[in-house]
Amino acid sequence: MANLYTKTGDKGQTSLVGGSRVHKSDLQVECYGTVDEANSMLGLAYSNTSHEYIRATIHAVQGRLFSLGAELASDKGGMAGLKGLISEEDVSFLEHVVDTCTETTGKMTHFVIPGVDTASSALHVARTVVRRAERRMVELSESHPVREVTMRYVNRLSDAVYAMARLQEETVAQEQMREKVTGIVKDVLAGHTGSLPPISLEVLERMAGRAKEKSRELGVPVVFSAVDSGGNLLLLARMDGALPGSVEVSAGKAYTANAFRMPTHELGAAAGPEGPLYGIGNAAPGKIILFGGGFPYVSGGQVLGGIGVSGGTVEQDMEIARYAMSM
Repeated sequence: MANLYTKTGDKGQTSLVGGSRVHKSDLQVECYGTVDEANSMLGLAYSNTSHEYIRATIHAVQGRLFSLGAELASDKGGMAGLKGLISEEDVSFLEHVVDTCTETTGKMTHFVIPGVDTASSALHVARTVVRRAERRMVELSESHPVREVTMRYVNRLSDAVYAMARLQEETVAQEQMREKVTGIVKDVLAGHTGSLPPISLEVLERMAGRAKEKSRELGVPVVFSAVDSGGNLLLLARMDGALPGSVEVSAGKAYTANAFRMPTHELGAAAGPEGPLYGIGNAAPGKIILFGGGFPYVSGGQVLGGIGVSGGTVEQDMEIARYAMSM
């Protein structure tokens, strides 16, 4: 097996594909060296993420970067013998990567500060290295032929790597949110005795009747909703005079209380700017309600569904809901 060292570069020169000798400070060497640097940083990201789509995409890109590097490292004679050059298909692949990632993360609305985890940070570094490679290639194209499709590929590559960095960050954020929710739910459920009977339409109708009774006492027409453990609406009772908007809010409170296994006012407190679940309302816009009036339906120590009341003040909604459940 040949030695790694050849001693042919000891005087600051290296060979291009095709046999030409150039100085190691040559712009062409700088270009393919920068691509190699980007490839290595992508490898660091690959080894630190468990996201299968990101891993598969990085692996595919790394293979194509070897082809890109070979092209940039070739003289005219070397180019003639290359196969598997970067093509329009490769550009389309990267555009698809951007679109796929954006389906999960949404479009960018603000600048991102790198550092969420090792994988996303490595992807951000790789992105900046790819940008540097693009700048060097633009400079190289002023004195050396560089194919247009190759330039487009490198331009799209930085976008794709950035999109993957955001996807990795989103994945980490969701996992952290799940861990926080799990911890808070355990604490909340520890305080429930589970005194309610097994959930049934008959029981829920009695609850709705009690909610109606209390709302009349308070002089506030409300909507009472109940969902099962899957978040499916089981019952919706609207009192005469209740605001139309209270229908959606009431159902949303029941959905939220069941989904997060805690009263909506407690979830709202945890979701405040200084709370451990800050930003959780963005997980399902329009469905998660972060103010009082929703309670999980707990029976036998298990959450079997949720109820929600809307129509009065937050305090009134909570009072009515508690009264309805005190059977």
